[in-house]
Amino acid sequence: MAPLPSRVPPPQASLLPGARHVLRTPHFIVRADDFLGILITERTDLPYASLQELEDVMDELCDTLDEQGRARFALLADLRAAPGRNDSAFETTMNRLTPRWCEGFRKVGVLVQTVIGQMQVQRYARQDGIERLITTDEAQLIDYLTAE
Repeated sequence: MAPLPSRVPPPQASLLPGARHVLRTPHFIVRADDFLGILITERTDLPYASLQELEDVMDELCDTLDEQGRARFALLADLRAAPGRNDSAFETTMNRLTPRWCEGFRKVGVLVQTVIGQMQVQRYARQDGIERLITTDEAQLIDYLTAE
């Protein structure tokens, strides 16, 4: 079996070619598809050096999402390239930060690479109560986010 590439193509390269770039950092790429009404937050494969870096990155990301006007958009969180991490301190921090990331959107969808990633995001969803579709199927996610 061939190894998976370290960098999964972002949604823009496949189903969302019209998305404009909003923010590019070492940890996230944010795009907006104004026609479909979808904000894409694509996690890169760069690990966080510390929990403080995670907090700082998420502050910048969430401020950017606020500036775009969350209520106008559905959120597509593409986590396929994210490095796996589930230590207790990380999980606690993400449980605290995830609501600010996901709140205020018309709909939320999370794109993951593996079933293990899907299970991790489901744990966050149980904690914050924000409804979201979590899947490995990009087409299914786009359909969900654009359906009335």
